[in-house]
Amino acid sequence: MPDRILVAYATRYGSTAEVAEAIGDELRKAGDAVDVRPVTEVDDLSPYRAAVIGSPIYMGKWLPESQVFIERNQQRLREMPVAYFAAGLTIEEDKPEYLRKAEASMDQVRMLVKPADVGLFRGKIETDGLSFTDRTIVKLIRAKTGDYRNWSAVRAWAQAVRGKIAPA
Repeated sequence: MPDRILVAYATRYGSTAEVAEAIGDELRKAGDAVDVRPVTEVDDLSPYRAAVIGSPIYMGKWLPESQVFIERNQQRLREMPVAYFAAGLTIEEDKPEYLRKAEASMDQVRMLVKPADVGLFRGKIETDGLSFTDRTIVKLIRAKTGDYRNWSAVRAWAQAVRGKIAPA
């Protein structure tokens, strides 16, 4: 019987990886065996009894590697509890129209595997380290740079989602 929880993520610049690590830490604090790994490094889901899968929202969508991971593993993922999370600059907890857009970024993966829960978190963007194209996009859309991640919200969601994907 599988006994581990997988926290798998895609990331462009590392911010979503840090959110995934925070989720994994909270699950570990609750006593679970957890692996936090990039989706591109997960080949076998047999050790896992549940999965939390995340991606940044980029141009209104999840990164392709997260979507491909879910497509490739949809049969096994449908047999276990799954939760999704997304991080993005456009997510503002108090603005319903932004939350709807963030939720829409997951429409494709929701059709493949229905999640037990979804976490939406504000992201981080620093122009240092961005590709030329991404720096240009940030300037064109006048995105505010900075770290807007709410760590207490991430931790609270991880604690709450545990009851939905890995009940004792």
